[in-house]
Amino acid sequence: MSADWTTLAVAVLGVAGTLSSPLLGQRIAARAKEQEFDLQRRQRQEEREVGRRQAEFEERRSIYARLNTAVRRYQQALGAYARAVADDAVADEARVELADARQSFRDLYSDAQMILPGKVLNAAISVSASLGEGYGMIKRLETGKPRIRADVNQAETMEMAREYTYATVYSQILELRQLMREDLGVSD
Repeated sequence: MSADWTTLAVAVLGVAGTLSSPLLGQRIAARAKEQEFDLQRRQRQEEREVGRRQAEFEERRSIYARLNTAVRRYQQALGAYARAVADDAVADEARVELADARQSFRDLYSDAQMILPGKVLNAAISVSASLGEGYGMIKRLETGKPRIRADVNQAETMEMAREYTYATVYSQILELRQLMREDLGVSD
């Protein structure tokens, strides 16, 4: 009788294996598809992240280039205006160029403040303050109302304004440019 039970058990297992084979095959295929979908999802997510980082880098590079141009243009317009004031030859064209350069810088600086990283932002703040100081000094000299400088205990002079514009502001611009280049991964 034990042979009958063995035969019956083998038959039942054979039928069960035959019937469960498609179910197991389907489950294995479904699991493989799920893993493939997960892999594709991760790849798309990584591609989006790379694209986002690249877009941020390009935006930073673009604003750095425009900020550098605007800063230099403003500084050069200040220098030209200082020469014109010193020569008592300020023309409307010089006023317009200075006003345009100043406004371009201020607009770009406002935009840049939202995306500049800390070190670069601090340098940009210093440059902006120095440009403003140089602008104020030259305008006060133009109107004949120089301020007494506490650091040297004397009234502002055109020579001080020109020195400030060409040396102090320019060195801060160089520092700002170097920090922007380092942030972009461009080092000397």
